Amino acid sequence: MSNPPVKPADVIGVPFLPPARLSTSVTSVRAGIARLMGRTAPPPVAILDSLFGILDHRVLVALCEVGVPDLLTGPVTPAELARRTGSDPERLERLLRLAALNGWVRIERRGRVRPTRITEFLRRDHPGGWRAWVDFIGGSEVTSAVAALSAGSPANDPFRAANGSPFFDWMAENPDRWASFDGAMAAGARMHALALLAAVEWSEHSRICDVGGGTGELLTTMLRYLPEATGTVLDLPDVVARAAQHDRLAARAGDMFHEAPGGFDTYLLVNVLHDW
Repeated sequence: MSNPPVKPADVIGVPFLPPARLSTSVTSVRAGIARLMGRTAPPPVAILDSLFGILDHRVLVALCEVGVPDLLTGPVTPAELARRTGSDPERLERLLRLAALNGWVRIERRGRVRPTRITEFLRRDHPGGWRAWVDFIGGSEVTSAVAALSAGSPANDPFRAANGSPFFDWMAENPDRWASFDGAMAAGARMHALALLAAVEWSEHSRICDVGGGTGELLTTMLRYLPEATGTVLDLPDVVARAAQHDRLAARAGDMFHEAPGGFDTYLLVNVLHDW
């Protein structure tokens, strides 16, 4: 028997997918505020804000590595949280103060640390699975590839330049890191599935093939909302071997550059073409 539909609140943090017009309006407002902040900041401040953004990445990864989101379940002093995580108290408190500026945690006037909605989404047991993105982007292979980006370099593949082989070849040789990548893609796939369900009338689409669909999490999410539909995920053999389980989902090994299976009324290509 298949699992119940995924709750939007667990995937995107709100009880329902906002209408397109509302999402566009909110995005425009946020962009306008960002432009206003950029225009009112003196040039040195704007430059430093951009450069110091690297600290946000590293601090978020560091806090997750020691388990702060998982262990911060209520108000607690930084010293007690350091004890729970096995961290240096002084260093952890400095990291927590930057985290509080970004809204990842909240620090009371009395100095105690409290979780926020973002803290909840960063926990390993959260059904949205967004913690996997921190694990993936925090990997040394990703950060070294970013460091290899250069406008003056003749290399057109920073990941290969930094790690010795193209992304998917490297992942195949490092299954633990591919598991992190799978988890990150699954979290995004749940969000994309909710968007597709809201944007398309699916009553005429009962046989769906997700081409290059990874472990099938996008189709699995959609099928929980479409009781009459069936789905097939097409990807490389090593990938579909890890496919999600659903009684109306089939996993098919293949290479989309050579052949796509027939017999479907709908084919999805979601976030795959940009890789090539």
